[in-house]
Amino acid sequence: MRGFKITILLILGAGIFGTSGYFAYELFIKPGRDERREKHPTAPGAPKAIPSPDPGEPEFRRLKSLQDSGNLPDARDGWVVWINAHPDSPFLAQARRNLGDANMSLLFRSVPGSDAYTVVKGDSLVKIAAKQHSSAELIQKANNLPGINLQIGQQLLIPVLKISMELHRNDKRLILLNNGSFLKEYALLSAPATSGEKIGSLNSKVLEKTALIGAKRIPFGDKSYLHSEKSILLSQSPPIVGISPRGTPSAAPAPAGVGAGTSGNTAPTPEPLPPLPGGFVLEAGDLQEIFPLVSRNTPVTIR
Repeated sequence: MRGFKITILLILGAGIFGTSGYFAYELFIKPGRDERREKHPTAPGAPKAIPSPDPGEPEFRRLKSLQDSGNLPDARDGWVVWINAHPDSPFLAQARRNLGDANMSLLFRSVPGSDAYTVVKGDSLVKIAAKQHSSAELIQKANNLPGINLQIGQQLLIPVLKISMELHRNDKRLILLNNGSFLKEYALLSAPATSGEKIGSLNSKVLEKTALIGAKRIPFGDKSYLHSEKSILLSQSPPIVGISPRGTPSAAPAPAGVGAGTSGNTAPTPEPLPPLPGGFVLEAGDLQEIFPLVSRNTPVTIR
């Protein structure tokens, strides 16, 4: 009988103190733990944060599909609006690349502001460029001419462009503009280092464009002109140069019998890549695209 009473008392005590402990946990302990989890979301037991979807992604994908389908004018106009509306989007860099590709594809289409010219006897691209205050290379590119030969009566588009460039040293970008509006952006492989002091914008301009094979200057119209090494000389600034894509050169196999404790060969030692040239360095293909668009006195701002 006595043992039965003790058992009843233990059950009652467990019920009373257990209930009190539960309410104490809910009132005092749990709120503190939840508050610590909110302040430290990576703490043990904290729920994993679910990344919020980017609000610009649906429109980004729609515009990309529009561009892929060939509707470049609508895609270009859409990218301009999208970029202004979503400056913090993770898709921003890709959107700017898409806009640049659309702009370059549309640049030489017949638009208001471009002039038409009919080739007459004795004309050449150089003579037409002089008469139209343009450049022979720009006219060739605008009309997608395979060479420099012309036919009497041939219709040529003379593009009216107002190109300028911005060179951003810190984040290594070259921005091409037409009439002050964004045209395309290119990545710089390297840019001249500054002395560490804060330097403001520097206004420069194109002094000269050069095309070389070795030390030989190649004139426009020469068969080897397309494959020559291009550079753009700037006033009071290092030049803009282009290089081919940099890969790791293949190393020659080591001679047999070299290396103790091996089967006869040692792993080849890769040759170091040659240093980048001085100045503002672009991929050669990017400079080839920019080269016809600029001419002497094209404005350049270095930031």
